[in-house]
Amino acid sequence: MKKIYISLVAVLAMVMMLPHSYAKNDVKLYMFTKNGCPACEYAFEFFEKKLEENPDAFELINIEVWCGADYSQSETNPPWITGSDTALALMEKVVDHFGEEIEGTPTIVVGDQFQATANDLDKLYEKIIAYQTDKKYKDVVASIAKDNNIDVSSLNVPHGSASCDVYPKEEEKKETSKNDLVIIAGIFVVLIGGFAGLIFISKK
Repeated sequence: MKKIYISLVAVLAMVMMLPHSYAKNDVKLYMFTKNGCPACEYAFEFFEKKLEENPDAFELINIEVWCGADYSQSETNPPWITGSDTALALMEKVVDHFGEEIEGTPTIVVGDQFQATANDLDKLYEKIIAYQTDKKYKDVVASIAKDNNIDVSSLNVPHGSASCDVYPKEEEKKETSKNDLVIIAGIFVVLIGGFAGLIFISKK
């Protein structure tokens, strides 16, 4: 009986010493994004390819903070349109937790790893894989969301599913074009008049 007891204790000790493996999708990668931003698209392409290679590596959670741009305000540098005030509030709290400032998108968080760019994604993926065995993974975003009564699942939107880009209406475009023509014509008339005046004065 004593031998059996010792054997069971030995087996239990060996099991406890084995590296911990997280279950499927326990490791969550959060991307705070703006719909259609080039850097976000690059990050999506990278991580979606990794999920194709290793579906159990992590769960990709897309929190779309800005859903588009208001091109009716500016064609060259339009202001971003907030897709969700709650998503923006969560992003602000997460960024503040890491002692950073909002720099744009994508802002990526996995465990205690934070970065505000789409650079060095290979290193970030290596960290994700390391989380599978080193027992050091802690879902910081989930913890912050829980403390602030925010339902992250309601903020998770499929990649490419939303867009609220606002473009000028055709009537507004036509009116703008008409006004531009009037201004150009006015400038042309002033220039012609000025040249005519100079010629008239010079003849005198």
